[in-house]
Order: sequence, then structure tokens, then C-alpha cells
Amino acid sequence: MKIALIIKKNSKRRILLSSLLEKIKQLDVFSEQTFYYTNYPGHAYDLAKNEALKRTSIVIGVGGDGTLNEIVNGLLHKGETETIFGYFPLGTANDFSKTAGKIESIDSFIESLKKLSIKEMDIGEVICESKKSKKRKFFINIADTGLGGFIAKKLNKDQKLFGGQFAYIKHTLLGFVQFKKKGARIQIGDFCYEGKLLSVVVCNGKVFGNGLIVAPMAEIYDGTLNVTLFGDVTIWDYIKNLPNLRKGLKIEHPNIFYLNCTTFSISTQNNDLKSEADGEYVGSGKTTYRLASFSLKLLQLTQDL
Repeated sequence: MKIALIIKKNSKRRILLSSLLEKIKQLDVFSEQTFYYTNYPGHAYDLAKNEALKRTSIVIGVGGDGTLNEIVNGLLHKGETETIFGYFPLGTANDFSKTAGKIESIDSFIESLKKLSIKEMDIGEVICESKKSKKRKFFINIADTGLGGFIAKKLNKDQKLFGGQFAYIKHTLLGFVQFKKKGARIQIGDFCYEGKLLSVVVCNGKVFGNGLIVAPMAEIYDGTLNVTLFGDVTIWDYIKNLPNLRKGLKIEHPNIFYLNCTTFSISTQNNDLKSEADGEYVGSGKTTYRLASFSLKLLQLTQDL
């Protein structure tokens, strides 16, 4: 049985990472252990794709939510995979782990590797189609069309220059000021929304934006996507409800809707709304969300006694 760790380079928690790697090296349950460090944007995707092609038994992502997203998309580049996916969060927000399960200690994570208990996890998919291109990306946590996509496009460019935390704060604040709502049509089952749109947040997990519980009822194993639709909502309405989002409380507002589905589409007059998936920019155009037809094997975490 082979294991590969794909590690975001320049992790600030070097002592913790060093301890993790030393303990994994001591395990005798794997015939081969490989540790990779990413060197450029998209490298985690390339590494995971190669591991999937080699049919590596288990791939562990060590980094933030963006790194995990790259790895999942690499593993699923041809669709369903037999490779087990696991994570050891060492990013800034680590929002996916707030739904999937937090790692309590290195020792408990090592026990998880020994037991190799797995569960089939849902996967979301977002497709952006324009006249020039068709972009697709899978997501394990949350995707967003509107404000989140607008921020992600600028953020992903700026991170190369200024680093994650500074760029994140900068473009989140600028996004609230610069983003202009556009008219959109969204059909989800019998529900239809037509009007100005701030954001459509499509949730496999519960938490995004460094601790905002935007979909308190979401579960990664329930076979559905939760959708929180912020229609003609002002930026001020959004900001003043941030305390409620952090507490996981549903917001009472005539233009905020909580729904669930397995697929739906978003269209605008010019089809120019931007989308992101797990914080990674996807594209713009007519946007379709759907629950993938296959699942992903997720390593289950052992809890400390």
C-alpha cells in the first residue's frame, strides 16, 4: 500500500510539519511513502493527477483549502478514483475541516492512517460556459457565484505577489466596495429567483470565509447541495449579519433564501458573473452547479480519548 503527501511549500508551522512527517516515516503499514512539496500554482493538481494515474492508495493534502481543492481536482481529473483522500490542515482558514472534522493531534492522525477507515464523500461541480471557453472545477467545501467569484479572481492573482493573509484581507474589503450586483435568473426546482444578485453560495460543507457558517444544515455525506442565495441584499446587510453567520444562525431577510438541490443554473444578460470553488477562481459565463455522479473516499479521523 502506497501513501503520498502533497505539502504546500513554505508552511509556517514547520515544527508541526516536521513532527508529522517523522511519525509517518515510522509507520510500517505502507510499502512506499512519498513526500512532495509544491513549487508553483497548480503544482498540487499535477502531483495528485500523477498519483491517481499510478493508483496510489492514499493521498494526503497538507496545506489550506486551496491546496486541498487542487489535489481533489487532480485525483478526479478522469472522474471517479479509487485513491483515498485525506487532509492535514495547515492553511490560514482551513474551513473544510470545520465540517469534515478537525484533527486533534498528530498522534490521532497517525491512528487514522493505521485504521484507514473511509467514508464516501459528496463532490460538487461548477461549470462556467462562455463563448470562448468552458471551465469546470470540482469542490469539496463551498463554491460561490457573484461576490465570492469577483473577490477570488483578484485574490488569486495578488497572492503571487503579497502572500495569502494580506491579499485575502485586502481583496475581501475591496470586493465589498467594488462589486456591483447584476440581474440574474436562478431556477432551483420549483423555486425561481429573478432580480439583482449579490451571491449564490453553493455548499457541500458548512463554513467558508474563515469561519462563516453560511449553510448550517449542510453535510458532506447527504447526497445534496445546500444553496444560500443572497439576492438584492446590500453590502451593509451582509456585514451586519456577519455575527449571525459566525454563530451558524440563519439570516431572516426577504432576499436571502436557503435551498437544497442536486443541480441548477445561473444566467445573466451578459453571462459575466464570476465563480470560485473552495477559494479558487473558476471562470465566468453561464454557470451550472451539480452534485457529481460519483463520490470520493475520505479518510475518517480518529479522535483523541
